[in-house]
Amino acid sequence: MSEVWVSAPAAVPRRKERWWLHGLLFAATFLTTTYAGVVFAAGFRPALLLRMERAPSLFDPRLFKEGLVFSLPLLAILLAHELGHYLMCRRYGIDASPPYFIPFPPQISLVGTMGAFIRIREQIRDKRQLFDMAVAGPIAGFAVAVPLLAWGVSHSRVNPSPALSEGTVIFQYPILVQLFQKLFAGTTYTSMDVVEHPVLLAAWFGLFVTALNLLPLGQLDGGHAVYAVFGRLQRVLALPLLVVLAVLGLKWPGWWVWVLFTLVTGIRHPPVTNEAEPLDDRRKLVAAGVLLIFVLCFAPVPIQVL
Repeated sequence: MSEVWVSAPAAVPRRKERWWLHGLLFAATFLTTTYAGVVFAAGFRPALLLRMERAPSLFDPRLFKEGLVFSLPLLAILLAHELGHYLMCRRYGIDASPPYFIPFPPQISLVGTMGAFIRIREQIRDKRQLFDMAVAGPIAGFAVAVPLLAWGVSHSRVNPSPALSEGTVIFQYPILVQLFQKLFAGTTYTSMDVVEHPVLLAAWFGLFVTALNLLPLGQLDGGHAVYAVFGRLQRVLALPLLVVLAVLGLKWPGWWVWVLFTLVTGIRHPPVTNEAEPLDDRRKLVAAGVLLIFVLCFAPVPIQVL
């Protein structure tokens, strides 16, 4: 579920894109997320459960459109995120691949995907370019997620008597969801107290992916941004930040996956030529805004299973 950049050595020639592969992965992700969406729609509209029991497949034409209520908003958020990176690369003439979407069985990933990523095929040598490309994805994905989140929160309904059992999945809400709850319902509530509209769940996952990518570590978007802002100081901050994430893993073990990912891909960011040159004031202001986005999207325990 993470957007990852894999940098290759400089002077790698541009290659002919395998658009068929990108299209195939996107189509497969569309199917797996729609499959997950049918399940979420059935939780929101119990009458669908009877139809599902009679249907030979969750992709029965009568059910397929129900899954689109989840899959289309989710794919819109993920696509906006990746296109933010890709188009910024094109703007600077940097060789980068189109997005690779990652389909995944919804029985394992819940939402039918592990996100998407682009591959950068040449070394990024300028800190300003690095910063612009790093933040373009999260900003674009966040901009698409916010109106979807507002719609999803306003169309969810309170569940006065939740039926909880062992194995029930509870989505913990970040600050931004709570703010919209205050706006539309006048109070905040937990995932246990509401019947979540599929659009809310799609937006929630979009915020979750945004927070993951903005973790200030290694080769994640947040790691690129921190290095662009602080330069070589990032190498001093890297280990303490990694320790903080490892401690958070005591509350949600999923964070340990990203600790391991950072250890494998590198804790310290590789240098660029203008490492000591500070960013301009406009980019520093953007960096403050991106930090705010991270705070609004981050939940210490994103998912809880009873």
